Amino acid sequence: MDKTTKQQELNYLESVSEAIDYTKSKNKQKIKQNTENIQNLKSFFADSFYDIRYGNGEEFVGEDEFANINISIENLQMQNNNLERETARLTKQKKNPYFGRFDFQAHDEQSPAPYYIGLGLIQNKDNQNLVYDWRADICSLYYENKMGKASYSCPEGEIDGEVSLKRQYKIENGEFHYYIDSNLVIDDEILMEQLSKNATTKMHDIVSTIQQEQNVLIRAEDFENTIVQGVAGSGKTSIAMHRVSYLLYKYRNKLKSEDILILSPSELFADYINEVLPALGEEKPFTTTFSDMAKRLLGQPFETREEMLERVISKQKQEDFENIAIKSSFEFLADLKQFLTEDMCNLFVPKTLAFGDVVISQEDIKDIYFNKLKKIPIFKRIEVLAESIAEHFAVPTNLRQPLIDRAKHLLYNCFITTDIKHIYNLFLSNLELEEIDEIGSYDIAPMLLIKENLQGLKNNFDAKYVIVDEMQDYTPCHFYLFEKIWKCAKLYLGDIYQSIDRTLQPEYLTHLAKLTHSKIKHLNKSYRSTLQISTFSQKILGKHIADNVNRHGDEVDFAKVDDCATEIEHIVENQLATNKRQSIAIICKTLEDIKTLQKKSDIIKKFKLLNKTETMSSAKKVITTPAMAKGVEFDCVIIPFADSKTYNNQLDRNLLYVSATRALHKLHFVCDKKPSKFLIKNEKK
Repeated sequence: MDKTTKQQELNYLESVSEAIDYTKSKNKQKIKQNTENIQNLKSFFADSFYDIRYGNGEEFVGEDEFANINISIENLQMQNNNLERETARLTKQKKNPYFGRFDFQAHDEQSPAPYYIGLGLIQNKDNQNLVYDWRADICSLYYENKMGKASYSCPEGEIDGEVSLKRQYKIENGEFHYYIDSNLVIDDEILMEQLSKNATTKMHDIVSTIQQEQNVLIRAEDFENTIVQGVAGSGKTSIAMHRVSYLLYKYRNKLKSEDILILSPSELFADYINEVLPALGEEKPFTTTFSDMAKRLLGQPFETREEMLERVISKQKQEDFENIAIKSSFEFLADLKQFLTEDMCNLFVPKTLAFGDVVISQEDIKDIYFNKLKKIPIFKRIEVLAESIAEHFAVPTNLRQPLIDRAKHLLYNCFITTDIKHIYNLFLSNLELEEIDEIGSYDIAPMLLIKENLQGLKNNFDAKYVIVDEMQDYTPCHFYLFEKIWKCAKLYLGDIYQSIDRTLQPEYLTHLAKLTHSKIKHLNKSYRSTLQISTFSQKILGKHIADNVNRHGDEVDFAKVDDCATEIEHIVENQLATNKRQSIAIICKTLEDIKTLQKKSDIIKKFKLLNKTETMSSAKKVITTPAMAKGVEFDCVIIPFADSKTYNNQLDRNLLYVSATRALHKLHFVCDKKPSKFLIKNEKK
């Protein structure tokens, strides 16, 4: 490291630190002044309330002033919120004000200019940019994997020029450690250092290590439906969160955090990711699960996906596998769509309707419903018919809607049945499938599609951009439903190789892209696990699907012992003593296996159980199942009962793969019987 250059960098860091302190002090003063102004306005309002409402006898103070005072107070409070958020961001950013720099000379400039990149914008007292927000247009040059001639897009157009330097920094707690000049986006040394860190109970931002293929997705300018097929550890969810942050920055005058919806696989996972956007300086978007949505939209009790998986994995009945295969197929959706547009429409039996002297004939209703409106959903046909009936009456506007509602009620009485489950059973019967008594996990989406067609869905989940995570957990019926609920652009993320209850092939993505009118993007590089863990995991799967960063670690351990619980106690003790691993997860196939271990070991009994009602909190030792562990990562993973009976078929192979890919640094398999055949293939000859 050149001494002169190092001193220049130290001086620059000091100037940035001073600028942060100056801005924070200025913000504090502004917040104080705003707070005083708010209090003064409130006092004026309280003292003048009678005059504002009724006039003071001499000069009337009107309602407009009353409204203006409220608007002023709201604006000042909003300013304070923004200033407090910026101050919090600057406080965090002072520990690591910037992580990179590039020198760029535009074609119309005389010399290169340095651009420092950090979590957010930092300006000096003269409003000069010392550090640029990583989302700024020009900062895309930093993440491109090239030097020399380059260009970036901005509102002014395409700016051409040349990148002559890329530099990365390690700065911790405001202390300068070193810098590295590199032609690459992220130098191996810094990337490996980040990847070697211990896991945390919350997902963190990756702005300092965004890779080129990730940057392309984050900064995509189009608002098109996109399917991201990413292998385990490729950063799919991180990319999604950073894309949200980028969109909120890029389109801040058009898009707010409340305009974005994230459909999360579970409450646990939602809790895991909920700090990413605040860390990036943005407010949290609305996050929900499909189960929570379905409770509101369907209004009937049903078996959740977590309950279904526990039942199917524990029992492993052939009829369950067949039911899943049928109801998760594109053919099932095609049959349902035909049913919705044909057979289901015939449940309506037109009748002559009389409203006093006004009579609407059966033939007229039949013609409108079956002929003139045949290309629109049933609920729309009923709405149009009801409005058409209301046209026959000369009533005031305020009485029109009650008349329409009355007509709709009579029209719905013309249906043979409007019971959603009954109609669904008619559909199943048409396919010669077993009718249902209880609503299963794979019945929810088809029933919601029936309800949407018959009655419409009163959707309280409006959004301008939607992210659907763990897309492999959903069926074609789900995706067809999503396309009906949300007309905006959607980002579908997932990994077909992490599907648990069914096996998906690459051609599935092609069919899905056609259904959702999406483009497909692939992420084939894994950054999570060591090379040893990643290689081992792929051998479990029986195919090479991922390229791994060249981060080496310990070999995967496999132990055949007399007692699994005792061996796990030894592993935990060793990991905590020698490796100081921050998080250890025991991932069991079923909840029953968890209970078995807990009965045998007081140490394991103290592990926090992660299920659909629990959150990650700050627990460093957890016990859970593959279904709940998906998407989360741990420093050390222990998989007990890894024997040939417990893990024997394709579903079991999927479970093993998902469990193994949760491990960052260390992976242990333990069994007290003959090892699973999926592990024997991995043993060294």
